[in-house]
Parts: sequence; C-alpha cells; structure tokens
Amino acid sequence: MKLRVPLLVLAISLVFLILFRLFPSFMDKVYSGFLYVLIAQGVSSIIALIPFSLAEVLLFLLVFFLFFQLVRGIVVLFVLPFSQVKEIWKKNLVFTTSLLLWATSAYMLTCGLHYHRLPLEDRLDYPQQQATTEDLTNMAGALVREINLAASYTRRDTQGDMIPDHTFDRYKKDIALAYDSLAVTTGLRTGGRYPATKTVLASRGMSYAYVSGFFFPWTIEANVNKDVPVFTLPAIMAHEQAHVRGFMRENEANFLAYLVARHTGNGDLKYSCLLHSLHYVLNAIHSASPESYTSLLESLSARVLYDLHKEYEYWDKFRSTFGVMSQRVNDAYLKANAQPEGVASYGKVVDLMIADFKIHEKQVQQNPESSVCIGEGTL
Repeated sequence: MKLRVPLLVLAISLVFLILFRLFPSFMDKVYSGFLYVLIAQGVSSIIALIPFSLAEVLLFLLVFFLFFQLVRGIVVLFVLPFSQVKEIWKKNLVFTTSLLLWATSAYMLTCGLHYHRLPLEDRLDYPQQQATTEDLTNMAGALVREINLAASYTRRDTQGDMIPDHTFDRYKKDIALAYDSLAVTTGLRTGGRYPATKTVLASRGMSYAYVSGFFFPWTIEANVNKDVPVFTLPAIMAHEQAHVRGFMRENEANFLAYLVARHTGNGDLKYSCLLHSLHYVLNAIHSASPESYTSLLESLSARVLYDLHKEYEYWDKFRSTFGVMSQRVNDAYLKANAQPEGVASYGKVVDLMIADFKIHEKQVQQNPESSVCIGEGTL
C-alpha cells in the first residue's frame, strides 16, 4: 500500500517519456515549454527564499542517512531477536524503496524528460550542413576579435587579475534579462523567473571533483562553485541556468551561454561567456588545424591569454584520481541520458556556434549599412 502512490507517479513519468519518444515536437511545446515552465518557476521562486543551497544540505543529509541506516542495521543484528530485526529491515526496505521511487519520478519530471526534447538546432531552424575547417577558422577568428574587445573593457589590478564589476546577485539578474531577450529574438522558451541560483559552501570539494556547477533537479536549483576564478563564474551561472530552463543537453546549455553574451550589456558576463565558449573552439581548432590553432593563440590579447593561464593553473591543482573518477561518473550519467558522446558532448557546442555564425555573418553582409564602429575599451 505504501508504495502504490510513488509507483503511480513513476508510471506517469514513464508515460511522459514514451510520449516524448513518439511525439517530441508536441511534448516539447506542451510539457517542456509550458507545464515544466510553470512548475519550475514556482518551485524556484520558493527555493530562492532559502539563503543557502538546499541541494548541498540534502546531499549531506543523504550521506548521513545512508551511513546511519547501515550502522543501525548492523547493530540490531547483535542486540535484537531475529524476528524484530526482520521487521526493522522490512520497514527500512519499504521506506528506502518509496524514497527512491519518489526521487526517480521527480528527476524524470524535472530533468530526465528534457533530454528527449527536440534538438536545439531544429527549434532554431539551423540548416543541417557539414561544417568545414574553413567554417571553423572563420568563426574562431570572429570570436577572437569579439573576446579581445570584451576583455579590453574588464577592470584589472596591477597584477592583471580581473576585478569584478558586479555582485553575484547582479549577475543573476542580468542573466535572467539576457534569457528574456533571447526568448524574444529566437522564440525559445528561455525567459521567465528562476531565481534559485546558489553558491556551494563545499566549493573546494567540487573543484577536487572537477565540477564547476550542477543543476539539482529535486530543488530546481542552479548550484555553482564559488572557488573558481572570478572571470569564469558568470558563464557557469548562465550554463546552469540553461539547465534550470529545461535545456539539459550539455552542448545546448553551452550554446545558450554563448548566446547570452550577445544579449547582455553586462561586460563581465559577456566576457565570461565568450571565454567559456573559446575553450571549446580552441579544442576543435587544435584537432582540425594545428597551424590555425597557433595563429589563433597569437591573435588573442594579453588579457585573454593571462586569464586562460590563470584558469589552467587553478584546475591543474586539482588533478587527481578522484577527479578522474568524477569525470567518469559524469560521462556514464550523460551516456545514460541519451547523450552517447558522454562528456565529449560539451564540445559539440562548436557545431551550433558555426551554424549560428554562418547565419549571422550572412545577415551582416546583407545589411552593411547598419554596421557601426566600436572603439576600444578603457583600462
């Protein structure tokens, strides 16, 4: 009896999953673009009232609960009659099973189903064309020019380290505004109020696990590592907010973070998102055209190169077996959720960036009279 309700909810979740497989376009509009939006915004607004990461607290409580149950189960074996031990273990099994069923259903409804929605390129009507090395280098060159300009507007101390112009809360607001703007220009359901973006107290532990942020589907929270270099934080927030808004595929979340740079007037946010995207472009260029890779690095400004070096130095400190294991777990998780490339799916953002660049470049060429000259930023 105690398992009937959670089993029923799980069955409903599985029905939704089947419908996503059969009617992806319909379910994309009805569920991902409407029902989930209403639920997620309501939950996120409530969770945002809690000043700390509820996800972090729940994860610690889960570890404590599992440890407590294990110790308790072992102790009763030695102090109670077998009949009582059997009854205790039976109750624990029913409770744990019920908890797992509820957790699985919540995961499916707030996260898992979105892995099966229409690909972002289909909703943006991007043409299905094979990108050439020339396409990649042209897009990369344009990105370098854009990021060099954005870097010139960032404030720096005497050592060259970036000084943030805004607070964490300001970044949250400007990311929300950027997603609202993106919704207007593309028709994607990216707008709305999802205020539950939190920093994690155990951020150093996240760094050891090679994790810069994560979306916690059970609380609709975007959780970010506050220990990372300051110039990477806004992009991490934008990426995790994409997940909160129902875009679970990693390449799509990365691409939406890239588009946020185009839809914000916040200089720090723009630079951070462009730098975040540059990593994937550099990796793609290095594989496709090593000579172009060298040329691209030489064309980056001193500020960008300094930040790339600082970021490498930061993550290099945490290279360990634990970090490798964490990445393997993430790889397995992604493959289990309809992303056969695993962690390599993060880099597929470059395909979307090239498609977007070709369309954007064509629009600019068709409207040369609308172009303007933008001067360099100040120190």
